[in-house]
Amino acid sequence: MTGKRNRGLLLICFIVGLVFACSNKNQENQYASMPDELVKIYKAIEKEPNNASLYLDLSSYYMKTKQLDSALNNALVAIRLDSGNANVYVAVSDVYFSMNYIDNAEEMLEKAIALDNKNNEAYLKLGELYFLLKDYQQSEEILLKSLQQTEYNPRAYHILAWNYREKGDTSLAIRYYLTAVEQDPDYFDAYTELGILYHYRHNPLAIDYYNNALNIQPDNIQILYNIAMFYQETKEYEKALEKYRMILQIDENHKYALHNIGWIYLMGEDKFEEAVVFFSKAIEQDTTYIEAIYNRGLSFEQLKKYDNARQDYMYSLRLITNYPLAIEGLNRLDKLQSLKRN
Repeated sequence: MTGKRNRGLLLICFIVGLVFACSNKNQENQYASMPDELVKIYKAIEKEPNNASLYLDLSSYYMKTKQLDSALNNALVAIRLDSGNANVYVAVSDVYFSMNYIDNAEEMLEKAIALDNKNNEAYLKLGELYFLLKDYQQSEEILLKSLQQTEYNPRAYHILAWNYREKGDTSLAIRYYLTAVEQDPDYFDAYTELGILYHYRHNPLAIDYYNNALNIQPDNIQILYNIAMFYQETKEYEKALEKYRMILQIDENHKYALHNIGWIYLMGEDKFEEAVVFFSKAIEQDTTYIEAIYNRGLSFEQLKKYDNARQDYMYSLRLITNYPLAIEGLNRLDKLQSLKRN
């Protein structure tokens, strides 16, 4: 009897071991189809199943990969595990905001502030949320509370600047942007927006602020383009061309830089053959780029290549019926043809 019991016990142990082995194997098979980053988080959760921050890591991963339902589910697990932590509510607000559940996002941020009235991130996100809802008064009130809690607060000044810019008070907006960059000399976005505000005013200070932004991100194509456009608008064509060429060194297919080089050759320097070359390159990148098509037609017209010009004007009209510039161009060509006949 004892031998039979021992054999039975051995059989049970064997079966249990087999079940665990199969379970582990299935788990490993499941992990095999997952990205390494995700596997790492799941394995950490296996060791610490009650660690809320790991579920936030999982939520963040799913946010990054646009799996928002999974992101929300894991964020809500984090709240259940650590409901007294204001930062958890701030993280959950991000998920709700991404899902366009604005009321839920607002509620989470208010709960975060109720739990921790010095939580600067919650104030900033709530201030930004009200700004996006165009509730500028409430946004400003929240941001001023944030500044009462934290004096060094460049992001708060930045969002305040947004509010005043949208309300049309660009002078106060500039003041707040300047405070933001005084507090954080590497604040790229604030320098950029200062550049844009001065650009609208046709003030050369725009170049200084764009250059400050460029010092932080030397290969930023948008800033190079803004600088080039400022020079183009102020008829400093050689400086504009220099910046457009810098853009093309980074992205040789940048259709707007190609077009604008063509425009300068056409309108500013009477280099019509060169203009045709650059407009054609821009059209290669976008066959519906109507400004490039029309301007190439205009360049052909200046070169007295009237058939080519007519083709481009007609092409423009196929893209936009009654495109006025193309109609004017065709009318000019018809007049020239009529004069030749007479």
